[in-house]
Amino acid sequence: METGFVWKNIHSSEKGFKIISLPPITTYEKRVEKIVVPGRNGYLTNTDNSYEGEVKSVEFDYFGDNFRDIKTWLTGGGDVIFSNEPDRFYKANIINKINLQQVLQKFHSGIVQFDCQPFGYSLTEKKVTVTTTNYKLIYNGTMEIKPVIKVYGVGDITLTVNNSNVILKGIDAYITLNGELEDAYKDTMLQNSKMQGEFPILKPGENIIDYIGNVSKIEIIYREAYL
Repeated sequence: METGFVWKNIHSSEKGFKIISLPPITTYEKRVEKIVVPGRNGYLTNTDNSYEGEVKSVEFDYFGDNFRDIKTWLTGGGDVIFSNEPDRFYKANIINKINLQQVLQKFHSGIVQFDCQPFGYSLTEKKVTVTTTNYKLIYNGTMEIKPVIKVYGVGDITLTVNNSNVILKGIDAYITLNGELEDAYKDTMLQNSKMQGEFPILKPGENIIDYIGNVSKIEIIYREAYL
């Protein structure tokens, strides 16, 4: 991948950018509360295992004079890919006002700041089809995720992912469990009332997928997440 970044499916080089600096490759910071106990040295810690986001800045030179196009492009939210991490994207919002400082005629410099959600996500979406009980799914990401799971079957079904059960009642042909949205639906119709239990989680490494009931297949759709 050419040096730069991709925003709104457009590489920065297509806009006439020369990249001066890309954000460093870092890990995200876990939210930790420090608790000071009187009479005790040091401190205790408490965490819910969630992570903070991070602002990733790109410094660039711009060769051109189509400022309106640049300012329109570098706004809002979306997915950003940096060339020093070409195998993943980050969910981000641009938080700064783009100020193009003129250096020479048709030569400007600037900085864009991407306020990124924690974790990078694989560019390729994966789909695993399960047709047997006690199926072993190997998840190669480093962070837990809630995938989209589509269960094809009829009647009452018990779906088990890593010993966590989801009870599905009165299924007619299929139902989709969207862990990211935390909704169950069939096509455009919500069916949360047909689901009991928590949305399944895939953890790094081996995951056991099992089921009881009249099931023809289960599709598990996800992107790997990395710290």
